[in-house]
Amino acid sequence: MSDMVDQALISPRYLAGSGDPAWVTVPLHEATGWSHGQEPLLPRVILSSPDQKTLLRLEPTPGDQWWRISHNGGSPSNSWYASFGGRTPVELIAAVTDTLTDPTHNERALADPLRPLRRHGWETSPSGEFRSPDGIVKGERITFSGSNSWFITAAFDEDDVLWQARFDGRTPAGIVAAFTQALAAREPLWRTHEQTLGLSRQGLNLRWQQATAASVASALPDRVERLAARRTGAPPPQPPPQPPRPAPRRTR
Repeated sequence: MSDMVDQALISPRYLAGSGDPAWVTVPLHEATGWSHGQEPLLPRVILSSPDQKTLLRLEPTPGDQWWRISHNGGSPSNSWYASFGGRTPVELIAAVTDTLTDPTHNERALADPLRPLRRHGWETSPSGEFRSPDGIVKGERITFSGSNSWFITAAFDEDDVLWQARFDGRTPAGIVAAFTQALAAREPLWRTHEQTLGLSRQGLNLRWQQATAASVASALPDRVERLAARRTGAPPPQPPPQPPRPAPRRTR
């Protein structure tokens, strides 16, 4: 029997902590051809798209946004910017980068960022404000000169902010909608034991299950392979059959 490891399933997903940044950076480089600089002595990652129009920076900066995506579309009206706090779950950021690198993502440019939230029971208003059912995540849309900026904050209170996501007014609606869809999804996020250390238990549903070490180790390579298949037009590879997992063994 394969070695088994503990795996934490956390919901709501916006409380799962940051996770592994490689979930975002490795597929960008290996599956979609983004290039990276060579700065081994600096604690940051800089990736640029093949057409050099989009730049992702991951730079741990205390008190500031760690993740920044900037797109230069050749004119101010076609250029945009987004940023995410260091404790933003990487799966939410990956929803943005996966959509951005999807060859068909422009077809979803008119998506409504509020629609996924309404579908999952979040409170929304015509002005663009929204909040999660537990009140931990709040968002607002600021309209200026015909464009919509979005500010999304996860916080227990004003003195205990977990993370914030910001999209400037020129960010395509489909990009913002990809984030809100991942934000509101009810599926839990999985974390290793080490990644759960330091997480606040306030409002958190955490349960443990066992998974094979092989399935955990293959999660990122399988993700890279699926995203790479989009570039070639090949059908995405089918995940290998997994043995049935035992029922959760304890709750914290």
